[in-house]
Amino acid sequence: MAYTLGEAAKATGKSKPTIQEQIKKGRISAVKDDLGRYQIDPSELHRIYPPVQKEEPETEQSLTGRLVEKETEIKALQARLEAISELKDRIERECEDLREDRNHWRLQARALPAPDDTAQEPKALKRGFRLWPFGR
Repeated sequence: MAYTLGEAAKATGKSKPTIQEQIKKGRISAVKDDLGRYQIDPSELHRIYPPVQKEEPETEQSLTGRLVEKETEIKALQARLEAISELKDRIERECEDLREDRNHWRLQARALPAPDDTAQEPKALKRGFRLWPFGR
């Protein structure tokens, strides 16, 4: 059973001019019938262009399977969202605790007496060259 130009286009998902161009270039062999229509051998056509997969209408069973699969995916995503929300709440509580600690220590630091600028560190003993061997 040979394809006509239109059937070949439908079988490959290409346009008629594309198929006709490949015939003229010699990439696909075809013969013309008495009416001037191309007769294309399917094996010759599919040597160049693979056949288009025909979509079959989905059955109720396949739709139900996809629905169950999507519901399972939704439940898994909801569980992940809940876990992330709990983690977010825990992090916010820890941040608040850290802020309270920081503020507490800041208040304590402000309550300390200011360092006395007049009190200086004890001066180191100056040792002269002559006193050095005697430890003074």
